[in-house]
Parts: sequence; structure tokens; C-alpha cells
Amino acid sequence: KTVHDKSVYDMVDGQLDRNAAYNFAGDSVEAALRKNPSVKVVIDLHRDSVENNIHLRTKINGKSAAQIMFFNGVSQTPEGEIEYLKNPYKTENLAFSLQMQLLCGKYYPDLTRRIYIKGYRYNLHLAKRAMLVEVGAQNNTVEEAKNAMKPLAEMLYRLLSGEKSYKKN
Repeated sequence: KTVHDKSVYDMVDGQLDRNAAYNFAGDSVEAALRKNPSVKVVIDLHRDSVENNIHLRTKINGKSAAQIMFFNGVSQTPEGEIEYLKNPYKTENLAFSLQMQLLCGKYYPDLTRRIYIKGYRYNLHLAKRAMLVEVGAQNNTVEEAKNAMKPLAEMLYRLLSGEKSYKKN
């Protein structure tokens, strides 16, 4: 069962404004988690922005699919913790991304790019298993993005069902 929020959080009065998008989205995610306490995973799905000559795709089952990247916010800079952006689940989020990355590598080696780590938190403080997933980029087709979702969902199911990424087939 899935709670799917298709709201747009980066448009304010018809204008693109990403300054408060995570605040608006965070309020909605918190409300959804209160309403659905059995939720096990929170996924914030994005597309990356890359140079136009880069095309993030691979072949999966003969179909062109967007490559994905797990993106983590660690709520700190090289100088230390960002006090106003606490994330009590930073370790769990990082472990979840690593488990997904390893599991994807086992079944679909070219599906994922690297794990990206950045200083902010990106609403990953809302759940132990929260992740931001970049699906391709601005120059991938909708079809390529959709073709990446089935293997991503399969890996998520395998992980939540208890499969360990380090076990042999």
C-alpha cells in the first residue's frame, strides 16, 4: 500500500520558488505519517539537473531506463552539525541508502549512480527509512523514468522483506 503525494511544493503564486519547498513538503509528509502510522519508508522522488550532453540511462530488460541516485542529507558541514537542521535518523537513512545501493548492484548493476551526500537534511529527519531519489535528469524521457521504477520497487520490496544485499543468489 502506498500513500502518493503529487502536490507541487516549489510554485508560489504561479512562480517557481524553491526556497520553502522542503518546508511545505515536510508539513505534508508529517501529516501523512500521522494519518498513516504504518508507513515504513518515505521517498522523495526527484530528477537531477545535469549538463545537456549527459544522458543518465541504462538498459533494463531491453528497455531504456533512467539511472537513479540515492541522495542523502547529513545535517552537517565540515565544521560540524547544523544545529537548526537536526536529523535523529541520519545513520539509519545512510544505512538504508547503502543497503539499497548494494541490493541494486546485485540485480541491476547499472541502475544506480553513486550515493550523493550533502550537508542539509531534505526532510530525511521525518523517518528512519527516508530517502531522496534522483531519477535520471531533465533530459530523460518520462518513459525512461517509469522504466526505472519497477526495478527500484523490486529492490525496495526485497530489502523490506529481509533480503540482505551481501548474500549470494
